[in-house]
Amino acid sequence: MERRGSKDAAVGARKAPYVPVQVPRRNFEGLFVHALKPSGAFAQSLRDIGYDTDTDASQEYYPLTVWRAALGVARRFACAGQPPEEANRALGHHYVEGFAQTLVGRIFATAAPLLGTERCLTRLPTYLKAGREDMKMVLEPVQEREWCVRVVDGDPLPDFVAGVVEGVLRRTRVRPRVDVLDRQPAGYALRVRWEDA
Repeated sequence: MERRGSKDAAVGARKAPYVPVQVPRRNFEGLFVHALKPSGAFAQSLRDIGYDTDTDASQEYYPLTVWRAALGVARRFACAGQPPEEANRALGHHYVEGFAQTLVGRIFATAAPLLGTERCLTRLPTYLKAGREDMKMVLEPVQEREWCVRVVDGDPLPDFVAGVVEGVLRRTRVRPRVDVLDRQPAGYALRVRWEDA
């Protein structure tokens, strides 16, 4: 009689092939086509790293490495002289402004004041997944007008996401403050607070 044990399970279990993280074109369009509108050396530097602002030449998805390189180019041209953390936060704000000019973004921008701050905040994990499927966001209310947001991300950029969160909450007509509390190699925590505008 044949016995099946843990060795059989180990042989039968195969690792899924590595699939690189992909970033949708709409992320690039929101930041570059609608918000920053690069030209000259800025646009050429983006082409050099693999992103062309000409929407006719765009592809549906780009590797995460291209997204990160594009953010580096944007920091150099649009946020020259700023420390990296401030530049990333500013790019997060620009990203939301540009996204609000896309078809989906206009719908969100119209609905945000009606939904209110907390309801928009609770939808952030869904918005995040639409831009990066590999990231996970968990929200915890701490007290009135204060939440803790934990993000699992193998390639973290907490200040950019903090800027995005601030930009989203500003759409609900409040003054948000988002602080990065914990920077780890695979994620971070944000403290999100707000007051009436």
